[in-house]
Amino acid sequence: MSFFAFPKSPERRKQWIHAICRDEGKQWQITPDTKVCSLHFRQEDLRTSLNSRQYIAERGVPSRFAWSVPSPTKRKAPTERVSVPMKKKLFTPEVSSETNDEGSTAPETVHVDSGIPDSACQTSEMDQIKRIQELEIQLLQAQQELTSLRLENTELKRKLAESASQQEEISSRLFSLDRFKSDADISFYTGLPNYATFTAIYEFLNSGEDCENIRPWSSSDVPEEFYNSDSSNEEEEVQAAKKGRRRKIRPVDEFFIVLCRLRRGFSERHLANLYGVAQSTISRMFIPWINFMYLKFGQVCFWPSKEVIQKTMPADFKEKFPSTRIVIDCTEVFCEMPSSLLLNSELFSSYKNHVTLKGLVGISPSGAITFVSQLYTGSISDREIVLRSGLLSQAFDDGDSVMADKGFQIQDILPLGVSLNIPPFLGGNSQMSAEDVVRTQQIASVRIHVERAINKIKNVWIWEGVVPLSLFGVVNQMWTVCAFLCNTQDPLISG
Repeated sequence: MSFFAFPKSPERRKQWIHAICRDEGKQWQITPDTKVCSLHFRQEDLRTSLNSRQYIAERGVPSRFAWSVPSPTKRKAPTERVSVPMKKKLFTPEVSSETNDEGSTAPETVHVDSGIPDSACQTSEMDQIKRIQELEIQLLQAQQELTSLRLENTELKRKLAESASQQEEISSRLFSLDRFKSDADISFYTGLPNYATFTAIYEFLNSGEDCENIRPWSSSDVPEEFYNSDSSNEEEEVQAAKKGRRRKIRPVDEFFIVLCRLRRGFSERHLANLYGVAQSTISRMFIPWINFMYLKFGQVCFWPSKEVIQKTMPADFKEKFPSTRIVIDCTEVFCEMPSSLLLNSELFSSYKNHVTLKGLVGISPSGAITFVSQLYTGSISDREIVLRSGLLSQAFDDGDSVMADKGFQIQDILPLGVSLNIPPFLGGNSQMSAEDVVRTQQIASVRIHVERAINKIKNVWIWEGVVPLSLFGVVNQMWTVCAFLCNTQDPLISG
């Protein structure tokens, strides 16, 4: 058994007092110790939480009492009976033939039976009592429904007021997405070509009404006291506890802030001052959004089929290198020098003479980025990065070719039936032949597009300087996200 205190809501407390047939007065007062046993509630009025504790449902009212449950020893109410047709003689008038003193016949006295038995009267009274009880139950249900509607109306008014206040606050800001919906402003602040692309990517990400999809909640996040509350809106309070305090910045503005920080390199303090929030709010926003975008963009297949490659191949490739499936090249970005000597030696690049992070990028003949690896330490070789990156496990077809620079000596590790197309070496001769010079120029004229694609990725502010060690935890996610966003821009090769 469980014992429940009287609800704090005045309307629900009146319903409970009416249900137990008591009135507050000198003889009886409701105190915090006044409880109602669970045996006085119907089964549908009780709920059981995850920790096996019982609590009252939203409209639960005690209803099981001695006066509300029929006694098993009491005889059943008489059923409705059909009256038997009366005999004709019951309706036959009895005429008295007595005469008065004057010899005239006295007026006829007629005796008529009513024909209504006593049992029919009792049945009619029982029907009336039953009807009154049904009306009382309907009245109680209507009162409960009215209470629920009033609470719902109050909650809707509160949400409407919050929304109006939020909209007023947004409109008063000098820096917000609502002020930069033109294609030129979106391109400047985010790097995306237009506002339609920005909206399409945001809808694809689907962060949730209050960013709940970025950080999913579990039942362990809900405090135990929410399951023991006497409130009539337990489920709504539990959902509110899961979501936490409503964010001050809209999800679409958070997405805009993240892109601005990537593209333009606005500091956290600067963005906090622009939006009127604490710097920690901006700091807690960046990394979860980057991880969320990395996971969502990872669901999109970058690697096109052979038919798509042939359909979108430019005329220069069709004429000179029609079998090209991908053009690859490596690039390096500077990073902050670590204190560990071992890590410092692994990150040091003799080519850049600095500690760097190195990644592999591949594009299709049309210029779209179709492969991007994670970032490795700067001392790794081109051959080793091809082995580790997963490029060789992509779906190649027989007769495909990979175009690369001279440093990619990977012919022996390519899949069966795939050839390598690199510029010719000088060899032992001091001068190249005319054919080798022409071939080198032809490869260089089309391989330049992969360098242009790499420059589009590195055009993001975060790669222009030195990547701090504090961002090493999400550096691969940022690299992949930037590569994906570059595919939304105008193509490298027209036509």
